Amino acid sequence: MTTPGRIEDVCAVVRRIPPGNVSTYGEIAKVVGVGARYVGWVMSKGADLPWWRVVNSTGRAHTSAAHDHWDAEGIAHNGDRVLLAECGLDAEDLRGVGKHAP
Repeated sequence: MTTPGRIEDVCAVVRRIPPGNVSTYGEIAKVVGVGARYVGWVMSKGADLPWWRVVNSTGRAHTSAAHDHWDAEGIAHNGDRVLLAECGLDAEDLRGVGKHAP
């Protein structure tokens, strides 16, 4: 179900991904309680989000324009794929991000 609350929940999780890290549509979906395609739909609406920090399950972004952002943030990647083992955040990580911030 598409509701403003769920949309904002997705946006809030994406905004909490720290520079230098990424997460997948699926991991964000687990945190919010929606499907990965819903996360993709929200991301496609053009909100002011760090879209380059959201990748698919294989580490690929939806556009090669993400590569410059990855380089600027030091996000480890091998060509068009982020090295998820090095900089990927799973659902548990995402739930903890920002909880201990001052």
